[in-house]
Amino acid sequence: MNVWKLTAAGNLVKEQEEPVFEAGKRRVRVTKVFVNHEDAVLSRGKRKIKYPLVLGRFATGVISDEGSALFPKGTRVLLHSYLPALDTGTEKRSFTEDDFRILGRTDDGFLRDFVYAREEDLTLLPDSVNDDKALLLYHLALAQATVDTLDVKRGEHIAVIGGDILGLFVSRLLIYRQAAPILIDSRRDRLDFARARGVYYTSPTDSTLMGLVGTVTGGRLADGVVFVADSGETDVSLAVSVCAQEKHLAFCGSGEDDLPLDLASVLKKRLTVHGVSDGTQNLEMAINLIANKSIDLSAFRFLNFRSDRTADLFNELADHPVRPVDEICVINML
Repeated sequence: MNVWKLTAAGNLVKEQEEPVFEAGKRRVRVTKVFVNHEDAVLSRGKRKIKYPLVLGRFATGVISDEGSALFPKGTRVLLHSYLPALDTGTEKRSFTEDDFRILGRTDDGFLRDFVYAREEDLTLLPDSVNDDKALLLYHLALAQATVDTLDVKRGEHIAVIGGDILGLFVSRLLIYRQAAPILIDSRRDRLDFARARGVYYTSPTDSTLMGLVGTVTGGRLADGVVFVADSGETDVSLAVSVCAQEKHLAFCGSGEDDLPLDLASVLKKRLTVHGVSDGTQNLEMAINLIANKSIDLSAFRFLNFRSDRTADLFNELADHPVRPVDEICVINML
């Protein structure tokens, strides 16, 4: 089978490798892989990883062997990206990130023709959710997990700092819960896109921010804040500044970059801080939101690339990291 391995920083190569059968697992033909800027950052060696590594964190597939009645041959599935760490019984364990695996980051991902996976690490895809839309399920599930941490009530104003895909999904879910998001981002194109998608309150990260938040909230500041860690926004102090006292502050994303937080300000405002990095438990809910059209994905452009253009796409994303928020780059593995 074909497999795309990162053997060193900037060296993504295609190799031929037979998949090794693993007892108790299903053979899955990978169909599509979502490639984003974070994958490109990894490919350039800007993260500490172990080589060689198969990239690709978000993928769909088709069951290609005979098996259970729940997952018969030909079933379309979403492959899970976050898995529990292997417990060999020979290594000392601690409560660190090593207690779970991130495929395409800490362990081999999905840029290959076939993988073996446990049925509990697969989610069935209904006909109403095509493969392209399914590639965004993890983002939507993480957004759902983030909103859940805030215990949002109807009519509350929630500041969302970071207008990437995850920030947009958080904002839309807040509206779905009849709250009022205030989307904050340094990029005007992201704010324009969000307003066109029904996010009424938006603000740039400039000197007008505090005045706008004060006007929208009647001078009370936000009833809660979400800071999207992977959105490119770096001024974490904004999250504390726009948050009212004794409220919730949620950080969501992969947590790859340092986020210097002024704990003195957090203590002064008596804020409750949450970290949300995995929404796997919300995948079924995310599927229902898309299938029922509660979350509309029609504004996104899914750009499909042949697998022989994989290296070119990684280079393009790394060389030009500022991308339109509606652009979803997909490697078609078939």
